[in-house]
Amino acid sequence: MTGNLIGLLPFIPVFAAFLLPLIYMASKKRLVVMYYTVIAVTIVLVLSVLVAIEAYRANNPLVFMAGGWPAPIGIIYTVDRFTAALGVVSTVVIAAIALYSVSYIVDDGYPWYSILLLGVTSGILGVTYTGDMFNLFVMLEVTGISAYSLVMYYRHRALSIVAGLKYAFIGSLGTTLYLLAMGLVYSFYGTLNFVDFSLRLVVQPDFMHALAYGIIMVLALWAFSIKSGVFPNHFWLPDAHPAAPTPISALLSGLVVNVGVIGLYKFVYIASWNTPVDPLNSARRLVLLVTVVMGALSALFGALLMGIQRDVKRLIAYSTVMNLGFLFMGIGCGTSRGLQATLYYIAAHSLAKATLFLSVGVLIKATGTRELEKLSGLGLKYPIAGTALAVSTLALAGIPPLPGFLAKLLLYEALFEYNVILSMMMVIASAIGLLSYMKLFYTILLGVPVVKIVKIDMKAAYVSLVVLTLLVTAFGVAFLFSPQLLQDLFKRAADQVSVGIESYIEYVNATLTRP
Repeated sequence: MTGNLIGLLPFIPVFAAFLLPLIYMASKKRLVVMYYTVIAVTIVLVLSVLVAIEAYRANNPLVFMAGGWPAPIGIIYTVDRFTAALGVVSTVVIAAIALYSVSYIVDDGYPWYSILLLGVTSGILGVTYTGDMFNLFVMLEVTGISAYSLVMYYRHRALSIVAGLKYAFIGSLGTTLYLLAMGLVYSFYGTLNFVDFSLRLVVQPDFMHALAYGIIMVLALWAFSIKSGVFPNHFWLPDAHPAAPTPISALLSGLVVNVGVIGLYKFVYIASWNTPVDPLNSARRLVLLVTVVMGALSALFGALLMGIQRDVKRLIAYSTVMNLGFLFMGIGCGTSRGLQATLYYIAAHSLAKATLFLSVGVLIKATGTRELEKLSGLGLKYPIAGTALAVSTLALAGIPPLPGFLAKLLLYEALFEYNVILSMMMVIASAIGLLSYMKLFYTILLGVPVVKIVKIDMKAAYVSLVVLTLLVTAFGVAFLFSPQLLQDLFKRAADQVSVGIESYIEYVNATLTRP
């Protein structure tokens, strides 16, 4: 039953999106359509939790073969503990964004908004669960097209159109690079399944295949760095955030950028585990080193650019460039500890960043401005938004006992084990970022108000913010003071696809080749 659910889960939002026009035509009411979207996403959340529970109970990953066709012909979904946890985090954030949007999206474009939000949900789950390179390509496109369109939601604004087209062009470039990598995989290895590819790597370790493998990994790394907005491929991200509606800024920064990290994880850990001899091993180690260095540069660059922003959304956007750099550093360690840090960091960042964007969105809605100075002191005038902003800002800054502290600590330990210099670069970037977070915190919460206070009705948004704030707080406190819980959820997930990867591959391969 769970296996079939894995295959169906990415398509449930698509089915809901196809039904949405009927709901709209039958009701013609905005609230009906918006709450329909909330219900649809909540159902997906509940089902993703069921999948995660089963993934953690099982000793082996969950495998689903579409139509019963085995690899390399059929489309395969493979859910391990790592991706199962990411599925839950993603659907929690999307559900909160959908509820928040009930208060925020009040113009006539709400049916299209809801359809595209469901499209992003489908794409992110597909990227997370797939075990097949071609299906990953399809789901990257589903995610991308929906996200590009949402950035251009305010189609009467030139800024939105330009930012959306820029995002679409650069995102398409990333997808094209991934398509080239996928073509080389099939040309040299005759498969597009991650597990099957990993087994064929060691059978053909000659120089030409090793060279092809190196080119494949470089193309994939560059493609995924574009998708994640990592320096030097970040230039679409700071423009897309201010142009999009605030809930979509939260979606982009909290979730959509994660697809690059997830794709890189599948290539580095699942597809490339079986590289024990040179030149394959040297090629993989070089790619990991480049990944860590790119991450370090992105973290430093993002942290430095945060401090000079006057637009609050651009400031938060550059913090995403910094934090995605940290995630690339964790992935690039190539160790179980690095993966554990990456998984916890993704969860902490996704929850806190979505909370920060949504809390700022209330203030922008009330004042009509994104200028940080004009939002001065408003955190105390809108206490729910102010509390959410305080908690999320402190979490992202790494202040204990909030989750950013433990995320940075785990990442520092993993990097210190990998390379002391890189661990110090991470500390420096975090310290610079801390200054900008404190600037944001002080200005909005402790500054003197400079604009007139207006009353706004955002009940659904406030409910969403309260839930997210409680989740962020609980996520930090629970794991900081319960090392066993941290080990049970995150270390087990990381170990399954690192130290336990051989049995993982054997099980999946046996499942795929079973008559």
